[in-house]
Amino acid sequence: MINCKHLCMMLMLALCTLTAQAQEAELIRNGDFELKPRVERGTSATTAWDGPKPVVVVHVDPISADNPNYAVICCDTIYNVGFDGIPVVEGAKYDFSVSLRHIPALKEEERTCGHKLLIIQLVDEQRKPLAEATIRAKGCHWQKYETTFTANAASAKARLAIIGIGCQKIAIDKVSLKKHE
Repeated sequence: MINCKHLCMMLMLALCTLTAQAQEAELIRNGDFELKPRVERGTSATTAWDGPKPVVVVHVDPISADNPNYAVICCDTIYNVGFDGIPVVEGAKYDFSVSLRHIPALKEEERTCGHKLLIIQLVDEQRKPLAEATIRAKGCHWQKYETTFTANAASAKARLAIIGIGCQKIAIDKVSLKKHE
């Protein structure tokens, strides 16, 4: 007969296993821009993210109170290195998702809530594209976007690139990349 102590231990082991599997499946580190030294020693909201310019993280009008930080880009590129590089297999499919919203301009005559084109790429260490997809973001409210793309080459240490096209600012949060099952 199983007692309560053993049942609780089995439940905890099952939960730990599921959590570990979910973390292994996620290829993006800090996709919600929420890492802090209190959460993980030596980290910040921009841990695992970089770009030609400093990555801008803000917390005005967030996606939720539990997730107050997000990145803002214009015609920039930001990169995520994953967990010490993203392993990409030639011919494999990858599921990408992100939450986006337009950021209105300060001057009313410059405000638009049209479309913002983002190019999503997996790139190798020389920044050569291995896989690519596009997302056309619409509106000034947070929306989730999803796409799947296939790698045309392999790399052990690839990076995710999010490339903003055009001058409109866009907020980026909840970035996720997983190998397609």
